[in-house]
Amino acid sequence: MSAATAGHRRRGVDRTREVARAALECFSANGFRLTQIADVSERMGVSVGTIYRYVESKEALFHLAALVAGDALPGSLDLPVSVAGPGDTAAVLRGLIAKDRVWPVLQMALEGPAPSDPKAEAAAIAGELYDATAARAALISLLDRCAHDVPELTEVFDQQMRRRLMDDLEAWVRLRDASAGRRRANVAALARGALETIAWLAKSRRRDPTASTIPEADARDAAVRIFANAFD
Repeated sequence: MSAATAGHRRRGVDRTREVARAALECFSANGFRLTQIADVSERMGVSVGTIYRYVESKEALFHLAALVAGDALPGSLDLPVSVAGPGDTAAVLRGLIAKDRVWPVLQMALEGPAPSDPKAEAAAIAGELYDATAARAALISLLDRCAHDVPELTEVFDQQMRRRLMDDLEAWVRLRDASAGRRRANVAALARGALETIAWLAKSRRRDPTASTIPEADARDAAVRIFANAFD
């Protein structure tokens, strides 16, 4: 391969990534239904025809956005990208989630004996969930905004991601309550509240002008403390 050909391909990959990131910003801000290809072209300062060099449809543009959000954009793609529909995107996301053990510390806590230091265990789980949320902030934000516009994605987001995590978290709280001879009626609300605190500090605070300057280390420390104290 000549240097000129390699350089051309590199520019093609970089430009595809630019299109994907612009699409990610538009879909995350406006949702699937309201986002149009023209919105992405306007954000990039190019013509609509330029975007069609990279994707054949709005569904393909969303597919590209989901790939870059999930850090799964391949080094090369056949352009323009074409998909049969949102089901193709859902299948890719389902595969990413299935092979990614997002919360192993929590899962090990569910399988092991009661710890000698329950608060330390809670802090370890909180740190794991914070780091996982922060690392996947772009994908979570995209699905949070678009999943309920696209039925094929609803099952992936609600069942494979959020419901699985909530089920495991509630099961952990009940397990530790049983070890302590305690039975709380508000487990679901407690678990959801603690998790939402982590989600806001790890993900949403970055877009909040009143909180975006909070240092990452401070946000993580606060999330861990609040989460651990919630179950004390």
